[in-house]
Amino acid sequence: MTSYWTATDKIPVDQKSIRIPAENGVDYTAGQEIRLRLDPTLKFFNPEETYLEFKVKINPPTYSASGIDNLPCPTRLSLDHETGGQCLVRSLRVHDSNGVLLEEIENYNTLVALKYDYQTNESLKNKRAMTEGSSKHMIQTRGTFGTTKSDGNNWYNSTYSKSFVGVAPINASFTTNDFNTAKICMPLHSGILSSDKIFPNMLLGGITITLLLEDNNRVFRQNDGVMRFRRLPLNPKFKDASNSDTARNNASVLTNGSFDSFRFDTINTIGQVASQCPFVVGEKLGFQRYVDGNASVVTFQNASHDPVVKVIRTSGEFVEVELNSMVEVDGKGMANDGPGAQSIFCFSKSVGDATNYDTTYTISDVNLIVQQVMPPSSYESTMMRKMKEGGTINYDFNSFTTYKYSQLSTDRVANIRLPINNSRCKSILCVPTDATIYTTKDSLNASTTYVQNNFGASYTDDPDFVLRSNRGGLEGIVDEVSNYQWLYDGRLQPNRRVPLTKVATTKSIDAQHLIELDKALSQAGITGHSFVKFNKNFVIGRALALGDAVYDARNKDFSLQVNYENTTAPAKNKLWLSFVSHIRRIEIAGNSVSVIV
Repeated sequence: MTSYWTATDKIPVDQKSIRIPAENGVDYTAGQEIRLRLDPTLKFFNPEETYLEFKVKINPPTYSASGIDNLPCPTRLSLDHETGGQCLVRSLRVHDSNGVLLEEIENYNTLVALKYDYQTNESLKNKRAMTEGSSKHMIQTRGTFGTTKSDGNNWYNSTYSKSFVGVAPINASFTTNDFNTAKICMPLHSGILSSDKIFPNMLLGGITITLLLEDNNRVFRQNDGVMRFRRLPLNPKFKDASNSDTARNNASVLTNGSFDSFRFDTINTIGQVASQCPFVVGEKLGFQRYVDGNASVVTFQNASHDPVVKVIRTSGEFVEVELNSMVEVDGKGMANDGPGAQSIFCFSKSVGDATNYDTTYTISDVNLIVQQVMPPSSYESTMMRKMKEGGTINYDFNSFTTYKYSQLSTDRVANIRLPINNSRCKSILCVPTDATIYTTKDSLNASTTYVQNNFGASYTDDPDFVLRSNRGGLEGIVDEVSNYQWLYDGRLQPNRRVPLTKVATTKSIDAQHLIELDKALSQAGITGHSFVKFNKNFVIGRALALGDAVYDARNKDFSLQVNYENTTAPAKNKLWLSFVSHIRRIEIAGNSVSVIV
């Protein structure tokens, strides 16, 4: 039993929050570096309570004046739905005052995407949406047509674009001014800046944090509820149409018929309020028939061009969209009831029909918010005296090292060699990302990206109809994988191949793979709250030690053999990003600083 009078080595400390601005500029764009210098006058700080704050503004391309050419048309955009502002950081480096590299994480945003897809629950999603600029599932924009749940359809109160709640009718063109300047406050998921141990900044002469910003073509997203290639049944459903000479009573569009306005059905939370429409004024629209075994797009006569939104209003108990001009269907009409009735969904063509969609972003007002810790002067003087007497300070923290391997889609066997040289390893997380270089247009439109789910012969096989990835380079792809096995320390690990054939179907699971992944995530400090995205963000994991134990990987030959033995060939080239979780040590002795990995 502990006595009330037992002495401890705990000391009282003061703490205060300070703001450190970036030292190399005011505004930043894609591909540039942000440098944050923590001077040695900031003697000690609490890393896990440190966060980065900045403002970000999405800059859309110049919009078409008419909507009938191949120039971009308006649509709502946001940063990556799951990671928000984190997707803007491609790599992170930490140096001391002498340029010694203390920590480096390449492909930082892919690592964060992995963490946020598995270490997630509703509370964490809510917090990230409030502070980090991510998105989450909203009741106001939910689907009611049987699709899977989407966190990427929050156009109702988006962080990045103007809300039209309470505006009726909506008739003002959507412009650059309708994009908000978003305020982001996000933690930096590095080993040093996530540590729960006080960091002795003064002993390193201060540190410099360098952030390399991601390219434009990998960070922007459209809302799922307006896209043709992501959860089509989540989009607004066509109800009826009319022109100035036709009364609207559930009117279908006849073969070669024409219309200048139409209404949406009351599904997918589309009611009778104009602000419930996910489209904006000036957006170019398309229509797709949702029919068993086939999906045909409604085509329009070249002379009439495609539909472009002019006004969004309430009509009776429905939302009505008035078009810029009369449009004429080319061939088969749009039947909404009676013989030949079809479910027809409306989607955005603003991005897909444009020659390019060169969107950019601007970051400004960058600050690092640091919690300064101020121990008594006696503690500091005692520490410095011990250092002068030949003592050393060892600072341990968990970090990641990134190893890369390129694989062609024609390679049916991938033998991935990892030159690991870490002395205290915890686990390995291997992410096979899509190596295709997509333009901003291709990434936004997702028409040629990796297919995560496909309806096959019947749309009833998959509630999303077809689901393509819009996070190329940020998430792992299954791509017809069959099995895998590790080889290290002269032994096969595990002693039998881990099957992945069920995972490759995208409709089932292989339990052993998930067990291995759960152990690897846990050892890497990632709590697997949710595995719902195990086949959307595919990861192969291996725990090298359990509990508090570590594994010395030096002078050992590591390789991962992945087999693609299915009849269907892989579709995409891959860049394997292998994140090795390990304990890294900063050793401070006198005036020297060394890093032991």
